[in-house]
Amino acid sequence: MSKKPTRPKAKKPSAKTIIMFGLDKDRKPHAARFIGENEALLARAAGAMGLRLAVPVTGKHLEIANKLPAGRIHATGNGLVPNIDQQTYDQINTLVGGEPSTISAVLPKTWSQLAPGHLVIAQDTVDDGWWPAIITKRSNDMLTLKWRDYPSASEFVRPVSSVALLNSD
Repeated sequence: MSKKPTRPKAKKPSAKTIIMFGLDKDRKPHAARFIGENEALLARAAGAMGLRLAVPVTGKHLEIANKLPAGRIHATGNGLVPNIDQQTYDQINTLVGGEPSTISAVLPKTWSQLAPGHLVIAQDTVDDGWWPAIITKRSNDMLTLKWRDYPSASEFVRPVSSVALLNSD
């Protein structure tokens, strides 16, 4: 009797880990890890709270991410992104690239309200898509921006009309 060949089982892709981190209005560090959560929802929550997102990709990144408390996307206040110790926060900043600048937790409702510190969505290239960026300077209808999640990258300039607003409504 011949044995039926067994097919190797396909590995399920592991859920993506995303960390949300930043300083609150009192400059206290907060961070949490989210596994398999809706990225758009996380980006919206981070924008509303003035926090940053990062995706751990190396073993060192994951080692630090695994030290963080699990975040709860449907929680409020400190339940969403709890306080962490300064040393762990400093490790995250070192890996990600340091503090970009203060990010305003206020989301402007119109393009005329855009000012330094506001978080917007800007297009990198047609192929690379849209990403969160922080306004560092405004000169008439031109914005100088920095990528929120890549603070060591060079600043770039875009017309006000070319960025998308985040809205909490």
